[in-house]
Amino acid sequence: MASIRDLKRQITSVKNQSRVFSALQTVSAVKFRKAESRVKKARPYADNMEEMMRDVASDSSSKLPMMTGRDEVRRVAIVSLTSDRGLAGSFNSQVLRRTMRLREEKGRDALQVASGRKSVAFFRFRGVEISGEFTGHTDQPKYEDAREIGRKLTALFEDEEADEVYLVYNRFESALTQRPVVKKLLPIADAGDDDSPDDNKNDDGRNPGDDEPDIPFEFVNSAEEILGQLIPKYVETMIWQALLEGSTGEHGARMTAMQSASDNANELADNLTLKMNKARQAQITQELLEIVGGAEALASS
Repeated sequence: MASIRDLKRQITSVKNQSRVFSALQTVSAVKFRKAESRVKKARPYADNMEEMMRDVASDSSSKLPMMTGRDEVRRVAIVSLTSDRGLAGSFNSQVLRRTMRLREEKGRDALQVASGRKSVAFFRFRGVEISGEFTGHTDQPKYEDAREIGRKLTALFEDEEADEVYLVYNRFESALTQRPVVKKLLPIADAGDDDSPDDNKNDDGRNPGDDEPDIPFEFVNSAEEILGQLIPKYVETMIWQALLEGSTGEHGARMTAMQSASDNANELADNLTLKMNKARQAQITQELLEIVGGAEALASS
């Protein structure tokens, strides 16, 4: 049985940990509110951009591979968006599990691009070759970070190193819920064949405008020239939105995890305090019994 001194040390240690968890929770709560505002403002733009590009891809006569795809899919590229730091519950692990499942589906030789130190460490530990790594931006991502990742993915497709490009990230739903999503970035023509939520559909499952007559797109300049500039912008926008979703989900997950850890630490401190009080009471009782026994011995002698 632990001594009273050991129990006091444990209680002090647990209470110090509880203070740390509480501080991390407060910091994450402040960052979460700012990130939540950013992601909600960016969603309409990203959704409209995605809807527009799908319409262009379905109605355009362009033969660009990034629009229509290639005849044969030999290899795919997968980019996984995780955080740079831990202490966020299952936030990172669910993205990495979904990535490994996608690699099983698309082939183990899939090119892997990692965003966030957690994904870089994960794939290195498992011996997965990383075609590109991007770190140091997940806490407060900037559009330049999305542009850098987008250029890498576009280059992999244009150089024919990959015939399809997939994005795996956590979509923010609430501070308690972040759902892993797989989105096909390239080619655009069949980019809807993924498990990402379609927020642009009506209640009956149809897209807005399905009842409208098809109007062919007219390009002022050549279609190839305009689409050649528009497609990289689309890829960057989708990655930018995913980074914002991930950043918000990370802060929400860390806030929730730290609150749970703080509550558990306080409960453990209470249990240890109760245990210490019982040990102290037992010690006092034993000392009293010894004093009474000594007094009786002296009296009888």
